Amino acid sequence: MLINNQIELHQKSVDYVKEVFSKYIEVEQLDSIVTNPIIHIYPKKDTYEQDGKLNGYIDALFSEFHVYDTEKKTVWKSKRLHDGICPYEDLYVNQIKIFKDLSTMISLKGKYIVSGSYTTFDIYKYR
Repeated sequence: MLINNQIELHQKSVDYVKEVFSKYIEVEQLDSIVTNPIIHIYPKKDTYEQDGKLNGYIDALFSEFHVYDTEKKTVWKSKRLHDGICPYEDLYVNQIKIFKDLSTMISLKGKYIVSGSYTTFDIYKYR
């Protein structure tokens, strides 16, 4: 089964998306502390391989994560695919919504330590 979502955007929305993303500089490595992060999640593939082997959560998709540090105006894009977020403490979630590029957007308030080293995407509250 192939899932394909397409939404037609108004030109004002297209301009808005370009403007927002142009404010951030891509970095190769995630800073140890991220302030007021915004996380965009882009689904990429199933957690089942062609041979039927399960490599992640049965109910999830592997996704690419982009982490925006709203204070430093940087964006880090994961090099590996992740199948979930593991929040290790209470997170101050400001908003969760579908962004205009069809990514799931999670906006957090505060300072966090974020690790994309594993299949899951780990988030810790910085103290």
